[in-house]
Amino acid sequence: MSRAFFEETRRYLEIVRALAQREFEARYRGNLFGLLPAVLVPLLFLLTYTFVFSKLIPVQIRPDAQSGDYAFFLFSGLVGWNLFAEVVGRAPRLFGDQAHFVREARFPASALAVASTLAAFYQSVLWLGVFVLARWVMQGEVSAVVLWSPLVLAMLGVLAAGIALALAALGALIRDLGEFVGPLLALGLFLSPVLYPADRIAQAAPWLAEVNPLVPQLAMLRATLLDGVLPELRVVGVAGLWCLGMIVLGVVVHRRMRPLLADLV
Repeated sequence: MSRAFFEETRRYLEIVRALAQREFEARYRGNLFGLLPAVLVPLLFLLTYTFVFSKLIPVQIRPDAQSGDYAFFLFSGLVGWNLFAEVVGRAPRLFGDQAHFVREARFPASALAVASTLAAFYQSVLWLGVFVLARWVMQGEVSAVVLWSPLVLAMLGVLAAGIALALAALGALIRDLGEFVGPLLALGLFLSPVLYPADRIAQAAPWLAEVNPLVPQLAMLRATLLDGVLPELRVVGVAGLWCLGMIVLGVVVHRRMRPLLADLV
């Protein structure tokens, strides 16, 4: 590979890092308490889930479950779902909202989708930290396997980035695409293993477990974050194939649409 390739890659990654940092900091710029809400909000969610699902609506995901286990189960699923939904939900309007970048001939428009994913990943890592700290305080147990969970979350980010890149390119052409993506994400919450274990989907609708790319991703996240075990190699392989497939899809769609984007946004 030539030196020019490495220089171009370095420039691309620097653009992504700068955009992601700017987007993440903009969320809290001017806040009275700075980054504190980024920690307090997920903590309040977790405390509310614990109260509701242990006192008001007791839910047990397995016979030997302790009080509050479902709250951690639900929260661990939402860590991954929120990352995915935020990135994909914004994607159809991403290029239109930042048209000044897209119209710049030398600017890599795909960096907008990658940077959006990276900023959402930063946010999700904070939620991971809240999960680990709260579980250690409330239940006194945290496995060292949890250290793998950011890597699993990063894989989910790759999946989301691929889908977002395709939707961002198509959204420049189909202006009302976002009107469909929002409701589809609302349905996806109930068709993905967020509120219940992945094996429930496999038992009730095996075909859905095969076509939903979030099933292996969330199964891996819960294995490392909640159960304290490494995911099965088969699940890792399936999740990896989904990531590769979505990245290829995103790149192909983006390259087809790239010459038209400046005139569409």
